[in-house]
Amino acid sequence: MSDTYYNELWLITRNDLDKLIQLDRKLQQQPKTADQGEGLNLLLPIYLRYRNLAKRLIVCHDQMVQTQKRDLIKRVLDCTVGRMLEYKQEIVNTNYNDYQWPDDFMYQFKYTPDDVENCVSAVGKDVVQQRKERIQKLIEDAFKPEIIESEEPSADVDMESMESRESSPKLRRRRVREEPSETKQPAILQETPEEIAAREAREAAEQAIHNSMLLIQCHERARMGRRTGAEVQRMYNYNKKLESGEIVPKKLHREVYMNAAKTIQRAWRRYKAKKRMKKRIEIKEELLGMTIPSWKSNEILDKDREDFQRKLTLMPRFADRIVKATENERTRLFKIRGPGLVEDITDEIREWFIVWYNDVGHFDVYPAANLGGSVLIATGETLTPKQFLAQKSAKEKKSAAAKAKPKKKKTPWMPETTAYTLLDEANRDFVKDWSFRDDSNDRNEKVYHDLIKDKLCYELQLEMRQITDELMRLELKALNRALKKDYAADKRKLDIPKEKKQRKGKGRKKKKKKDPLDDMSTEDMFKELVRASIIRSYPETSINDWIGDLSYQNYEAAREYRDYKHRMGEIKQVIMEYCVLPLGTREIHEIAPLIRSVCICGFPRHGKSFLVNAICSEIGAVMFDMTPTVLIDKYTGKRNERKLIDMISRIARVYAPSVIFIDNGEKPWLKKVPPQERYHKPKRFAKYYPKLVKSIKRGDQGKNRSRFATEQGFTHGASPKLARNVKVGDLMLFLTTSSEPYKATRPFVRIHDKFIMIPLTDYNTLYMFYKDLLMKYHGIDRNIDVSCLARMSVGIPLEFISNAIENVLNLRRRITLRFKPLMVSEIIEEVLKYEPPKPKIMSQFAKFENRTPLARRRTRLLAAEKAEHERLQKEKEASK
Repeated sequence: MSDTYYNELWLITRNDLDKLIQLDRKLQQQPKTADQGEGLNLLLPIYLRYRNLAKRLIVCHDQMVQTQKRDLIKRVLDCTVGRMLEYKQEIVNTNYNDYQWPDDFMYQFKYTPDDVENCVSAVGKDVVQQRKERIQKLIEDAFKPEIIESEEPSADVDMESMESRESSPKLRRRRVREEPSETKQPAILQETPEEIAAREAREAAEQAIHNSMLLIQCHERARMGRRTGAEVQRMYNYNKKLESGEIVPKKLHREVYMNAAKTIQRAWRRYKAKKRMKKRIEIKEELLGMTIPSWKSNEILDKDREDFQRKLTLMPRFADRIVKATENERTRLFKIRGPGLVEDITDEIREWFIVWYNDVGHFDVYPAANLGGSVLIATGETLTPKQFLAQKSAKEKKSAAAKAKPKKKKTPWMPETTAYTLLDEANRDFVKDWSFRDDSNDRNEKVYHDLIKDKLCYELQLEMRQITDELMRLELKALNRALKKDYAADKRKLDIPKEKKQRKGKGRKKKKKKDPLDDMSTEDMFKELVRASIIRSYPETSINDWIGDLSYQNYEAAREYRDYKHRMGEIKQVIMEYCVLPLGTREIHEIAPLIRSVCICGFPRHGKSFLVNAICSEIGAVMFDMTPTVLIDKYTGKRNERKLIDMISRIARVYAPSVIFIDNGEKPWLKKVPPQERYHKPKRFAKYYPKLVKSIKRGDQGKNRSRFATEQGFTHGASPKLARNVKVGDLMLFLTTSSEPYKATRPFVRIHDKFIMIPLTDYNTLYMFYKDLLMKYHGIDRNIDVSCLARMSVGIPLEFISNAIENVLNLRRRITLRFKPLMVSEIIEEVLKYEPPKPKIMSQFAKFENRTPLARRRTRLLAAEKAEHERLQKEKEASK
C-alpha cells in the first residue's frame, strides 16, 4: 500500500476520533443509575468504537515515516488505548465478566469481529525490534568470557628484531610444499573437545548417508536387472513354445480387435474427462475460497514485508533529520530569545506582586516548584486577591449556607480522567498544527520547522521560568522581610498566608543499612541472573497464531438466561487488554487501569506456554523465570533469597518492560507439598511475592499534581527537568500459569488481579484447526469429513491432535496417499488415544473458577437477574 493510503486512513480516523470525543463528553454528563442493562447499553457502543479506532491508529503509526506526524499519532494512540482500557474496566465492574458479546451493537455499526480485534501491540514494531535485539545482545554477552588484554612487547625488542632482519643476508630458500590449512592451525584456533566431537559426528552422519545412497542405488539396479532378465526369459520361452507347436494362437476376427480397442478408448476417455472435470471444479472452488489449497503463493506478503522493512530503515534517517534541525534551532533560539524571556517573566511576576499588595496589603505564597512554579501564575491557576478575601471572610462569618450540607453530585457512568483529557488535548493539537497543512503530495516527507520552533520556544520558556523562579523567590523573601519591619514599626499584625510544608516522619531517623547490591553494577546483576538461567530467552511467538473461534451463540444465550461460557477465540482479546497493551509504553501504563498480576489457568497442553511467549514477544519484554524447578540449589539462605528478589526488582525496572514468570504457579502456595516435589522447595520464595507485586506502581496520578505537570510528564518531548518531578510507572507484570489451581491456598487467589481461564477445545476451533492442518498435504482429499473429526475431538488439546496427525501422516503413509486415500478412521484411532482429565479434576477446576472474586460476583448477579425474570414471567401469567 502507498503512503497516500495511510495518510487518508489517518485523516478518516481523526474525524472519527473527533465524533467519538463528543460522544464520550455526552456520556460523562449522564448520571449513574442502578440499572445494569442501561449502563451496558451506554458503555458498550463507545467501547467498541474505541477498539476499532485503536486498531486503525496502530496501522497508521506502524506505517508512517514522517516523525513529527508519527509522534502526534503516537500520542493519540496511547490516549485511545488508555481510554479504551478504562471503558473495559467499567464494563467489567458493571456485569462482572471479562468477556462481552455485543452482537446488537456490532450489527448496528456494521462491524465484523475483525474490525474490533486488537491483535497487535500499541508499541511501534521498530521499538519492539530494538528491544529484542538489545536484550538478546545482553544475554549473549553474559556467556562470553572476559577478554584479558595481554602485555604489549616493548619497543626495544621490536627494534632489535627489525634490525636483525634487515642485517641478515637475503638467501634463496627452497620451496617447500605447504601443508593443507587443516593440519596447520595456530594454537589460538585449536578446536575444543566438544567441537571435535561435533565435527566427527557430522562427518560420520554424512558418510553414513553417502553409503546408504550407494546401497540403495546398488539394490535398485540389481532389481531392474532381475526384472529385465525375467521378462526376456518369459518372451524366449513363449516364442520357443510357439515354434514347437505347444501353443496354438487363437485367431480372432478383426471386428473383435476393433471393438476391444473402442471399449478401451471409451473407458480411457471417460476416465480422462472425469479427471479434467474434477480438476476444473477444484480450481474453481479454490478461486472462490471454497477449499484450502496445499500451497499458497507468498509473493504479495513477501513484498509487503520488504516494503515495511524499507520503511523501518527510513524512519531512523528521518528522525536524524529532525534531531539535527532541532539542535540547530535550539542553539539559535537560546542565544536570541533567552535573555529577553527572563526579563518578560520577571516583569510578569512583579506585576503579580504589585496587584496583591495593592488589593490585600501583602504578597501571596509563591507556587511550589513541583507544582509548576510561576506557570500557575501565568495560567491563572493561583488565587486572585478577591478570591483570597472571599475565603477569609467566609471563615470569619460562618453563614447558614456554609452550615447546610452540600448536595451530593451524582457520579457519571464514565468520569473524565487523565486519558480523556490528554486525548482531547492531542486532538486540539492536530486541529491547531496540522489541519491546515496539505501533505497529500508530500513524497519526500519534508520537515516542518515551525512545529520545531514552537516546541523549542515552549521548552525555552519552561527553562527560563525555572531560572527566574529561583531569583523571584529570593526577591519575595526580601519584600516580606521589609513588609514585616514596616508592620512592626506601625504596631500592626501582618496576616500572610503560610507556605505548606511537607510533613516529616516522626521519631528518630534510622540509619540505613548498607545495600549489598550497591557494589554491583546493573550489567553485573543482569549477567548473574542470565548465568543462573533466571533471565532467559523465549521463542518468537505471535498472538495472531493463536487458534480459536468466537462464541457466536452467547448473545442469544444471555438473553434467554441459558448457561454459556467463553471459547478459545475470546482469550486473544483478553490477553491483549490485560497483559500486552498496558505494558507497551510507559504512557499507556500510567493512564490505564493498573493490573499487577495475571494467572493463566488451563488443563495441560492447552496453550499456556504459548500465551506467555506471545505476551513477551509482542512487547519485547525481559522474562524472569522464577519457576521452582529453575531455582533448585540457587540463592539458598534468607540473605541470598532477599538479594535475588532485590536484584529482580531492580533489573526489571531498569530493563522494562519485564515479565516475572512462574510456571505451575500454584506450587508456591500449595496446601501440602507432595513428597516427590519437596526437593524443589516450591514455597521458598512465596513470602516475597506479595510485597513484590504491591511494589508495582503505575506512576503518580494524584490530585496534588497540577494539570500542567501531568500533561508535560506524559507528552512526548517534554522538558527533562520538569519530567523529573513526575513519578514514572513500573512496566512490570507478575505472570503465572497453572494446571491445578484448586490445590493452592487462599493467598494464591489474593495475589492475582486477574484469572484467565483457557476453556476446552470446541467444535468451531477444532474444525478450523483440522482444515488448516490437513489441507497442507497435497495428496489429501479436499472434501475429507473434517466435521466428523471435529465432533469426535471436542475437549482434546490442539497440541495432542497435531502430534497425532504427524504420527498418522508419516513419510511412508504420505507416499501411499495417491493410490490409498486417507480415511477419517485412521486419524480418529490415533486421536482417541488421548486420556481426558478425570471428572473429579474437571469438577475441581470448575469449582475453582467459580471461587474467583469476579466469578462470585457474576454468580450473584445472574441469580438476581434470573429471579427477577421468573417473577416477571409469573406476573404475566397471572395477569392472563
